Amino acid sequence: MTQPLPPIRIGDTLPACEIRITQDMIDVYAAISGDFNPIHVDAQVAAASAFGGTIAHGCIPMEPVFQSIMRWRNSEALPPDTAIRLRYRAPSRPGDVIRSEASVRGDRQLEGRRLIEIGFVCLNQRDECVIDGECELTP
Repeated sequence: MTQPLPPIRIGDTLPACEIRITQDMIDVYAAISGDFNPIHVDAQVAAASAFGGTIAHGCIPMEPVFQSIMRWRNSEALPPDTAIRLRYRAPSRPGDVIRSEASVRGDRQLEGRRLIEIGFVCLNQRDECVIDGECELTP
């Protein structure tokens, strides 16, 4: 159940969240999604690729952003009308710890509804950006 949000101000930061990526996590996601691309699940094939090893499916390193927004909203899910734009900057691999940093960038009305814009970045344990982007959601 969603709790009312406190007043929202541009510049407010969302809770930082992080996950540690494991090969087991990647394998489970492959089973759920049906995406068994060898770059994700076959260590030998992936080692011979340009990546030099397996990499996580794109949704996995986004998880800290989803967790951050849900904690900020005191909810168990993102609003159904959430729109996300993102750019993958680097692969995420087993053993990486991915953390999100996010803040409120905008607050506007569009066609009679309030939209909050959140800017985010996902960083690995070396502070390298692996994903950045924005999302718009209703509060």
